[in-house]
Order: sequence, then C-alpha cells, then structure tokens
Amino acid sequence: MIKHLRFLTEFYLIKRSGLFDANYYLLNYPDVRKADVDPLMHYIKNGWKEGRNPSPTFNTHFYLHQYSEVTDAGTNPLVHYIKYGLKDGRRTQSGIINEILLNVDLTVFNNLPNNFSHILEEEFEHINELVSVIIPTKNAGNDFDFLLKMILNQKGFDEIEIIIVDSGSEDNTVQIAKNFGVKVIEILPSEFSHSYTRNLGAENALGDYLFFTVQDALPPTNTWLYELMTTLKNNDVTAVSCAEIPREDADLFYRVISWIHYNFLGVNKTDKIFKLPDTQNYLTLRQNGQLSDIACLIPRDIFMRYKYRLNYAEDLDLGIRLIKSGEKIAFLGSTRIIHSHNRPPFYYLKRGYVDNLFLTDMFSDLPVPNIYFDEFLSDIIFTFNYVNMEINEKFSMIKFPINNQVLADLFNGMFMITKYDGYPINTIVNCDFIDNNCKEFLESLLYNSEPVYKEKYIGLLVNSIKYFVNNMFEYLNICHENIDENLAEEIKASIFKAFFLLTGAHLAYCYKNNYPNENNYLEELHLFLKEGI
Repeated sequence: MIKHLRFLTEFYLIKRSGLFDANYYLLNYPDVRKADVDPLMHYIKNGWKEGRNPSPTFNTHFYLHQYSEVTDAGTNPLVHYIKYGLKDGRRTQSGIINEILLNVDLTVFNNLPNNFSHILEEEFEHINELVSVIIPTKNAGNDFDFLLKMILNQKGFDEIEIIIVDSGSEDNTVQIAKNFGVKVIEILPSEFSHSYTRNLGAENALGDYLFFTVQDALPPTNTWLYELMTTLKNNDVTAVSCAEIPREDADLFYRVISWIHYNFLGVNKTDKIFKLPDTQNYLTLRQNGQLSDIACLIPRDIFMRYKYRLNYAEDLDLGIRLIKSGEKIAFLGSTRIIHSHNRPPFYYLKRGYVDNLFLTDMFSDLPVPNIYFDEFLSDIIFTFNYVNMEINEKFSMIKFPINNQVLADLFNGMFMITKYDGYPINTIVNCDFIDNNCKEFLESLLYNSEPVYKEKYIGLLVNSIKYFVNNMFEYLNICHENIDENLAEEIKASIFKAFFLLTGAHLAYCYKNNYPNENNYLEELHLFLKEGI
C-alpha cells in the first residue's frame, strides 16, 4: 500500500509538472505502446530504472551519472529534479541547462493532496453522451487491434461506439473488428470515396458525437480523446482536430513536411481556435478552415447538416464551410495523435499534382504562375540531373560528422545556379534515391519533349527546392547540431522526394494554364497523375 501511494504521489507530481512527454515516450519505446499501459506509470515503475527518457529534454542516464547521490538513494531522477534539481539549476542533459524546464511553475508542488487513492479518477468528470468513432478500413493489418484497444480504453467516457466502413479488406481486419464488438459496414472497393465512406459511417452511428480517424493512427495516451472532448465542450467550438506526431520509424521527409504544415497553421507550439478571418483569401481560409480526418471530433447533429462532399481534401472543405457559417473550430498542437507514412518519391509526384489541382479549383484567387509545359519539361530534366550531380559531388568531399549550419551553407551555395552549362537536359543521370516508377516517368518526359536550350537558367524548380531545403535545415537545427552519415543519406532522400512533390505541383499549374498549342502529352499526363490518389 505504501509503494502504491508513492507511485500515485509521483504520478501526480510529474503529471502536474508537464515534464513528461507521453507522445515522445510511446514513440521511442514501442514495447510500452504495445503493452497497452499508461506511459507515465510505466516510467515511474520501471522506465527510469531501465534508463528510458521521459522527454527529449531530460536524459535519465546523464542525470543519474552526473548526480551520484540520486543514484545512491534509488530515487526517480525526474522526481528528484522536480523537487530539488530545478531550483538548483541542475543540468538535464550533457552540457545543457534546459531553458524550457526553467519555466516550470514550482507552486504546483507546494500543496500536494494528502490522499491519492482516487487521484486518477478524480481528474475526470465523466461524459455521459455516446461517442461514435468512425474508421474507414482496408487491409489495416495486425496492428489494427492496438488502435481499437486504445480507443476502447479511453478514460472519461461511459461508452464508446466504434464503426468501421471496410472497402474490401483481404486480411483479418474485419475479423479483428468483430472480435472487439465493433460495428462493421462492408462496401465494394469500387464504392469507396473519402466522403462517401465517412458519411456512411456517420449515418449508421448512434453517438451524440462523431470522431473520425484512420486505421493507421494511434492515440498516445488513454486520456487523449477526453482532451479533445473537453476542448470541444469548454471553448465554444463546433469541431476539433489535432496535429500528428510521426511514428518512430517515420522518415525525415515526412517529419519535415508535417512540421512545415503545422508551422503554416501556427500550431506547432500551441493550440488555436479558428473562425472566419476578416480578410478572406486562399491563404487565410486555408489557415483558419483546417480540420483533419486523421483526428476530427464533431457533434453528430452538426455533422449531419454539413457532411463531407468531396473525394479529396474533404476535411478542409468541411472546415471552411463551418467557419463561413459563423462556427468556430479548434486545432490542437499540444495534444497529438501518432500517425505517419513512409512513401516513395512517386507517391509525392502524384500527391503534389492532385493537391494543387484541388487548391486551384477550390480557391479562385490562388496565384497560378505562368508556366509553359514545353519549357517546364526541360526544367524538370535539368533540375533532376543538376541536383543529382551536385549532391554526389558535394557529399563526396564531406567528412562526417559535419555541423548542421556548415552543411546548410553548403546547400545554399549549391542552389545559386545561373546557367545551364555542364548539366544535360537530353538524358537522365542515374540516381540511387528514386524508384523505377520515377525513372520511367522521367524517361517518358524525355521521350515526349523537345529540349529547350537557354544560356541563362530561368526555371522554377531549383528555387523551389532551395526553399524546401532551407526549411529542412531549420527543422534539423531544432534537434541535430551535427549531421552524421546516416542522417546525410536521409537528407539526400528527402531532397528527391521534395523534387517530385514540387514537380507534380508545378505540372498542375501547367494543366491549369491550358495554353493553346501545348504539347498533347499534357492531357495524357493529367489522367495518369490524378489516378489512384
């Protein structure tokens, strides 16, 4: 009993401090996630003894090694830091006094309750209304049961209903769902669309609230849905979504583009409540109308008045319609859901194309640059060869590890291109970072185009990639002072994924411009690029 009370005391102390990052803990220790236990309680009981870190800003091994009296006393190092080390200015990782931790409000710890026996349950005012969780599925895989288990174990709710709308799974997705008592709706693969599938789930839901998510997402804690619900109820908002935190195996490119997106929304470090902006244009509506189907909670009666209506970016469309009707929506950056994809470059080619097609259709004021298809084909070939050859040359001279800023400066110099000299536009240079689909795509461009030779470089792709690279190094600067060889390989791969994403985006502009006497191949390319996304 004494040990149990000590655990609860430490649980309350650490939780109130804000110094335990559950998302970080679950991402870095997948065995804890799969064990289906509270991550903070795991850290308190076992994690710190195993040398696990409670957050990226607190190194358990360093603290115990640096302050031997903590080790000798057998004390949880984070608890010691909260009680004593914070006031003493002790370091939490090598050579660093963490400025973030110095902002913790110590008054939280002055009047801890004496009775902890019901502390966990007293955190929650139970929600009586039924929540229906709607998940489109197809071949969700064996890990699908972790998602269902995490949803059903969410605290603070008397009842949670789960509905899957399955479009032809050939694995055990449907059986896993039935084993958990989930309501299963089966449709033909040909019937699937992002809007229809979710609307169908909503129509069969019994809940007062609807929560839309996806089969490969994962709540990081068992209080996560409660945090979304309390945001909805306490802030006079109509719907609430949250940002993603990438899985532990997420590649650098996905991490960077997610970070860029949430910077654009202004939620990387905070939560936002959005409403219709005073000045309405393609930029402000995108920033203020964003919802996300990866995690979207909304009252059922409101959703049924609006529903989804597009087969692409249906969540953004719903958010914009809501704020245009005078509603407010919330987007959380402090509360996140675990989700990411490692996609090949060819996927991003098609995604960039479809994204920009949709945006130009949705926003009549979206600027569309004057791009001539024939000239842009030469820009694609040139830029691919230029970036490939420059990367190979520059990286061959680097001695790793290298300082982040030094490498960033090297890339900035690399993209100061003014001439076409020395870089071919009538062949494709071999590249280790693209798949066969990308190679065939580039070869098809070469086959269907006439090289346009100009002495001065006047293309768009080089500068677009430079902009991405600058953002990537800004992101890397947050977590990496030095770049080793493994990270350098990820940087190379990310640049080529960015190349294909931007190529697809600019080809969409070519299609929208629809200049007379353009290459007939553009229409064929249009049908090919929008297929399957």
